[in-house]
Amino acid sequence: MKRGILYILLSCLIHQTYSQTLATQRCTAFEKGMNLSNWLEAAWQPNWPTSNGYSKADLQKMKDAGIKSLRLPICFARVVDSIAPYFVDTNHVLFSRIDSVIQWANELQMNVIIDNHHEWSFTNERWRVNRERFAHLWAVVAAKYKYLDPNRYTFELLNEPPLFFALDSLNNVFNDAIDSIRQHSTSHTIIVTPNASSLGIAYNTNYTPLPDTNLIYTWHCYDPVDFTHQGFTWTNPVFPTGTPFPIIPTSFYESILYEGITRLNHWRDTFNRPVFLGEFGVGEFADDASRCNWMEYMGHQLDSTHTSWFYWDWRWDFSLFNSHVVSADSVIPCFAHALHLYGDTVFSSMKQEQSLVPFNANVYPTIICTGNSFHISVEGVSNFNCKIFDSTGRLVQQQNFTQSETNVSFPYECGIYFVQVMADNKMVVKKLVVD
Repeated sequence: MKRGILYILLSCLIHQTYSQTLATQRCTAFEKGMNLSNWLEAAWQPNWPTSNGYSKADLQKMKDAGIKSLRLPICFARVVDSIAPYFVDTNHVLFSRIDSVIQWANELQMNVIIDNHHEWSFTNERWRVNRERFAHLWAVVAAKYKYLDPNRYTFELLNEPPLFFALDSLNNVFNDAIDSIRQHSTSHTIIVTPNASSLGIAYNTNYTPLPDTNLIYTWHCYDPVDFTHQGFTWTNPVFPTGTPFPIIPTSFYESILYEGITRLNHWRDTFNRPVFLGEFGVGEFADDASRCNWMEYMGHQLDSTHTSWFYWDWRWDFSLFNSHVVSADSVIPCFAHALHLYGDTVFSSMKQEQSLVPFNANVYPTIICTGNSFHISVEGVSNFNCKIFDSTGRLVQQQNFTQSETNVSFPYECGIYFVQVMADNKMVVKKLVVD
């Protein structure tokens, strides 16, 4: 009898360890992702859900840019009755739109997150009313989509639980929904998040992982929000334009950015759970240089922590492209560089020179104060050309040198720059931070 109990306990431990490892592998496999935004979650649009939100051609362009995964925000709440037995209208056109995305993703071999997005009234007063409805919705969705490859499809329980929703209540709601999904699929990984997930500071040691081990955790980042959301009339409050990044002295919102990322990484390492960035972006009303500074900062954070991410969005308010024209030629250069898109092109103005072989050239220091100079040293050549580009790809300085070492005066303002050194059909590019 004791041997039997020991065997059962050991089997459970092996299963949990395997599931968690599997969840980590699937989280890592997201790599670079894009939100299919302003479509199936945008229930305020006329004739929702529209037929012209995205197409297979759009997904192909994303894949061509280097995108591996898709997050599909969906307003499921609109197709679930508000009273028991909470009938879910699976014949609604919404599901045919979802099925189209699934078909395209299968043909293109892309990963998909099925994300339950807007309109769940989970306040401290109303969460009990919606608890059973929420769990039933997920039972129906899991039953309908249990056939999907669990290595490429995941279920995200709820987008951005509200700040005023108590954590213990949220855990109760989530555990019920997880149990509902597990009745139909034990193999699909489920995505969860604490309340206030748009702030990394929600991930502190008071937030402990849920019991199910086949889970991935997520967070969103738009901090400092007065910078990333400036100029949008749909925000409350409306943030005025003209806010730069970085902000000197550091603002309250900017402090949340640094604090949140630090706490998030500490939580991930402490509990050894997979975490990815489900949404981030900077709006088009910020100035070009500041947008690039923010993207370079976020790109560095994601690279240094090996974090998978999903950008918001492709061609709308937070677009990666100049004039919303989707192509390799119109992608904002610093965005392509920070997110390693289109083969990690540094700047479009360098495209003709990318085939050149690298050589030993050093730029130091890589962080300087405004008005200071930096040093360049090259090996094996006595003549070289130096071009300096700002974070938008604009050439700001160019000079030829006839010695292997030299100091370069740099009188420009704070920001991120790129130093291109060329000699004898060889090229190297170094990042320079002016603080």
